[in-house]
Amino acid sequence: MNDKNMPRLIIAAGDDSLTIESTLENYTAAIEKKHGHYTVDHFDSSSESIGEFTMRAMTVSMFQEIRLFCILHAQNLPERDLKILDEFIEQEIPDVYVFISVDAEKKNTARAKLEKTLQLKKRAGDKSISVIEATKPYDNKLADWIMARANDRFKRRISKPDAQLIADSVEYSLIDSELKKIDMALPPGAPIDRKTIQEVVGATRAINVYELAGALGKRDLPAALCAVDSLFASEFYAPLVASTAFRHFWSVLKIRKYLEKNPDTMRQYNRGGFGKDSPQSAAAFEIGKACGLLGEKDSAKVYPVIIKPGIISQSQAFSSTGLKNILRMLQQFDVGVKTGRADAGRYTMQMLCYKIVMEK
Repeated sequence: MNDKNMPRLIIAAGDDSLTIESTLENYTAAIEKKHGHYTVDHFDSSSESIGEFTMRAMTVSMFQEIRLFCILHAQNLPERDLKILDEFIEQEIPDVYVFISVDAEKKNTARAKLEKTLQLKKRAGDKSISVIEATKPYDNKLADWIMARANDRFKRRISKPDAQLIADSVEYSLIDSELKKIDMALPPGAPIDRKTIQEVVGATRAINVYELAGALGKRDLPAALCAVDSLFASEFYAPLVASTAFRHFWSVLKIRKYLEKNPDTMRQYNRGGFGKDSPQSAAAFEIGKACGLLGEKDSAKVYPVIIKPGIISQSQAFSSTGLKNILRMLQQFDVGVKTGRADAGRYTMQMLCYKIVMEK
């Protein structure tokens, strides 16, 4: 072991490329801070075998230099190479650090084979080896993740509402780069504020038809019109928009009818709470099952399918008659577009959005 605070080997495994990348960045920064100059060597299967690569690492450097050997996407290595890698990481080589990335979830077959061959469970007690679980945060945890990221990496504070704004505006894979741009736009030590987010970030995430339907359900006309603009900027297909919105409002109507007959469930939902065992989650699960949105084994989907989209609140924002009128509008629009009797241009879509959000 090179140092009690510095593992000689880091394995970053999971489906979160951002965490894997930042783990490598932090590792290289720590090595540079401790040793100053060092060299980095990346494994390239097209130019050498894993045996040749590990042999170079085990060969003492003539210049007594600090070396970092990186093996990225190790889940793609065949079993024979993993066995060579297993023998290699058994060695504690002076002045050599090793970083291995595994881009796969725990249930992935290739990752399971890698963990078994590299004997990670057996090596869990080895303090010279660090295994980092790189898992994407759940949607309801993303704002907290952004707050921690801003503080840890950029030493900046950000409020939870503003972190949520970034989460809603940016594709997950681009969050880090947007935080970097925000960091460059602010003076040292200044907190991240909403004005800077709006100026620097904008909307970098392409809006999909489901988000358009959600905006209409929330009576959020500005968001719906932005969604229309986003859809027309890519590949707009009117029948897909109409069918998606129809399914959304059909579910909203079913929920409204169910809650009219089961007011106690609505009261339980409004009690709120947090977590899978909260009154709100339990009520949402019952509503989802009753309306065909969830199955008996879908309790883990309650938050993304029922709670986060706000469809229960949407069911209370429209009357049953209003929801039926919206479904009729969408059905007529869909038939009109398919038969050529209705225009599917931007203005027509904007007017349709206006009529929907104004419906009582």
